[in-house]
Amino acid sequence: MAGTKTLRVGVLTPVATLDPREAQDFVSALAVLQVYETPFAQPRAAGVSPEPVLFRERLRPEKPSNGAPVFSAEVRTDILFSDGTPLTAQHVADSLAKASTFLEQADVVAHEDRVYFRLKRPNARFDLVLTRRFCNITHEAGGRLLGTGPFLPAPDATPERMRLVRNPHYRNPPALDEVVFVVYPPDEDRRPEALLAALDSGEVDFSNVLSRDDILRLKNVRRWTEPGSSTALLYMNTERPGLGDPRVRRAIALSIDRREIARMFYATAAAFTATGLLPPILSQAGPQGGQIHDGLIFDRKKARDLLLQPDVQKPERLQLLLIFGPRPYLPNPQRVGAYVAERLGELGIEVEIVPTATVQEYQSRTQHGDYDLALAGWIADTLDPVDFLEATLGSESIPVPHRKTVVGANLSRWHDPETDRALARLRQEPRDDLRAAFLRRMGEEAPLLPLMYGAAIFAQGPRVKNLFPSPLGKPSFAGLDLEQ
Repeated sequence: MAGTKTLRVGVLTPVATLDPREAQDFVSALAVLQVYETPFAQPRAAGVSPEPVLFRERLRPEKPSNGAPVFSAEVRTDILFSDGTPLTAQHVADSLAKASTFLEQADVVAHEDRVYFRLKRPNARFDLVLTRRFCNITHEAGGRLLGTGPFLPAPDATPERMRLVRNPHYRNPPALDEVVFVVYPPDEDRRPEALLAALDSGEVDFSNVLSRDDILRLKNVRRWTEPGSSTALLYMNTERPGLGDPRVRRAIALSIDRREIARMFYATAAAFTATGLLPPILSQAGPQGGQIHDGLIFDRKKARDLLLQPDVQKPERLQLLLIFGPRPYLPNPQRVGAYVAERLGELGIEVEIVPTATVQEYQSRTQHGDYDLALAGWIADTLDPVDFLEATLGSESIPVPHRKTVVGANLSRWHDPETDRALARLRQEPRDDLRAAFLRRMGEEAPLLPLMYGAAIFAQGPRVKNLFPSPLGKPSFAGLDLEQ
């Protein structure tokens, strides 16, 4: 249509779902952000309180119920869903009550124009829970999920070409008429060459799924790089034979030179080499700041010595599952997987590399624990370090078939009561010393090996105006405009 302002977003994989309670992959999460809204907005810096979006106010403490903390907030009256239905407190309560991950945190009820939250466990930053993807508020009508965000799915939208059009009832009409997610699959070498070409030619206006070194190859785009919000991880499935022994896990970890992996993708490898689990933007979150080193320093001799201990059962063969495509923290899973297989081969452990082609295949394998090792990672949902730690190490974040909406990636299947108790205490007391002790213990247990940090990276074409990057890598397109 002549004069239509269409933002073309280049991605490597399809939008798997627009249900915020099921969106697990990075591309779907970006699309969800344009359609729905959470009660509070993500803050732009660690330690900053989130601003209310669907509420008139911040959370107000109420009289405790049976000893449990209770908070409430009044819903705004000027918010409409995309079919014109006014948002009510009951809509908010009903939507949150359908999110199993939210219900692990609190019960929710509506009374007149207020929403009441009764916490099931202490949480000093409960307001940040209400910024997370599974808390996006939806309203089901006519078999469709409606949102209050700036865009809504077009009738012809498909996963491979997700077209979002302007929400006519959004309170601040966006300048864009539509946003189209266009898929450019990686080539046979799992390189994003087609997407890079589309960006350079002007066929695509925006992308945030490329690595720093990839976008440095582009000539006709503006580049933004924010501090890292993600970590590539080698998970060790602690439910599998041999991998329940921390000595075997430490041996695997010590056999891998993380600096060498970072050198594969970054000229400044030291800045991206992981030395601990938390990505840089979160490791700076406390008053003292700084990363806690996990102690897993590359040492082939020490790795061999651990496996030679008389009571250690060294696994002879392991399956290494690869995530389905390039990620901000892992530009080329196949290349890193081959490196890991080679290093473990030097320990006498044969590694079978198992690639996955789609989000669905990858999720099925991870939900069933059908792997020994997994090469993947995690992108922060919030600027709270405890959220990241809980997502990667908490028992409730273990993917299983009957909990498909779990928001987390404990692919180590690390089910450890001491870890869960420590995470619960960190929720109540987010102190630097407690977090440091937790991270040191995880380095000793080594259920996973942090490999490399990713950055929040944006590439925008020359037509794009008013883009302000998000520290977590997923910007709203509500304020964008395009040169005609």
